[in-house]
Amino acid sequence: MVVCKQTGRSTGGYVTLVCRAAVGWSSKCQPFVTLSSTEAEYVAAIEAGKEIVWMRNILTEFGFPPSYASTLFIDNKSGIDVSNNPEHHGHMKHLDLHFYWLWDAVQAATISPVYVPTAENVADLFTKAV
Repeated sequence: MVVCKQTGRSTGGYVTLVCRAAVGWSSKCQPFVTLSSTEAEYVAAIEAGKEIVWMRNILTEFGFPPSYASTLFIDNKSGIDVSNNPEHHGHMKHLDLHFYWLWDAVQAATISPVYVPTAENVADLFTKAV
């Protein structure tokens, strides 16, 4: 994550792939200062997850409903832990309730968070200084 020196906010980014083709991407400053890399990754994962759900809805409208959970690659193991296990949410109690959205999507088997090494994370192109 890149942190803005003026605001202290992290930059989050993601790439949405369908059949290995990039169909959507984003890189933007997060709306508030996060207190850890785990929290910053989790906030970015929520934004990516919302894009995934939107893409799943579009595919369904076009007659191609997904038959399994969409993979959300995250290069932060603690971020995956928070996404998968509500017990870990206790470490981020200061987050608003709407940040529990990703956990709900995982429980509904809509999204499946999976670890990807940073070196293999294509979304890092949007968050690392070039």
